[in-house]
Amino acid sequence: MTNAKRGSEALMEAWRDAGQPISDEFVSGLADITSELVLERILIRGIPRPDVLQATFRADGDSQGTQIGSVVQQVVDLAHRTNVVQHTALTWQTRGLPPLIDAQVIEVSVGAGYRAR
Repeated sequence: MTNAKRGSEALMEAWRDAGQPISDEFVSGLADITSELVLERILIRGIPRPDVLQATFRADGDSQGTQIGSVVQQVVDLAHRTNVVQHTALTWQTRGLPPLIDAQVIEVSVGAGYRAR
């Protein structure tokens, strides 16, 4: 006879293996770091424990270059501090063609499906 799992055991195992929930500390830290930027898009998945967050932030103009570098470094430090660095992807890009840069964009993706690049 095999050791079949009961439905409740399988459910609890799936719950435990469902990914790393995103902590309040990470979300509030990200909100503080990006408070000067425009939030373009946000997606949060996982009920009742959010374990995927994707957010896109924008700084208008080219003069924000030093600010964007600082924001990226702060987000990396936050990911290390809150232990989500292995499940975090950051992208940074400019919009527009030099010498006229319209905006700089940072996309932050955190969750079990993301690996640091």
